[in-house]
Parts: sequence; structure tokens; C-alpha cells
Amino acid sequence: MMNKPEIIDRLLKRDQLYFSKLYTQYEDMLKNTAIKLTGSEINAENLLFVTFKKLWESPHSFAASNDQLISTYLMKQIVYNHLYDQRKQKAR
Repeated sequence: MMNKPEIIDRLLKRDQLYFSKLYTQYEDMLKNTAIKLTGSEINAENLLFVTFKKLWESPHSFAASNDQLISTYLMKQIVYNHLYDQRKQKAR
């Protein structure tokens, strides 16, 4: 497993192959958590998409986090994005 600076470097270089491998490596774990949070496979897939999209668009967010492991960072983002979605729905 790569360390945090190496992961960030790959993301900043827009390494699509690496990003695809990262997605494949963590997809099941994150999706299972997202299903438990949302109660829906479709909503879980959307949550997973949003989480990885944000990582691709802003790898600096991982760089700025205190998380040393990408898995920890991604799991926190799944939970954060879910809570954010819930707040938006309650505000409607």
C-alpha cells in the first residue's frame, strides 16, 4: 500500500489507472457502509460516486486531512456526504 504522499502525488498527476484501482479496492467496503446509512443500494451508489468524484476533483482535501490512510478518509467522506444530504433534505 502506498503512503499518503504517494497517493496524493498520483491523484494530483491525474493518474486514471491508479484512481480506478483505488475505486475497485474500496468500492465494496464503502458501498456496504453506504447501504447501511441510506437503506438503499441506489442511494449508496450515488453516495459512493459523489465521494470519489470529490476526491478526484479535490485531492488536496485528502492532503489537508489528518487521516494517514485513504480508507479512513474515504469512510469519513461517505458518512459526511450522507449527513450533508440528510441536512439538505430536512431543509426542504
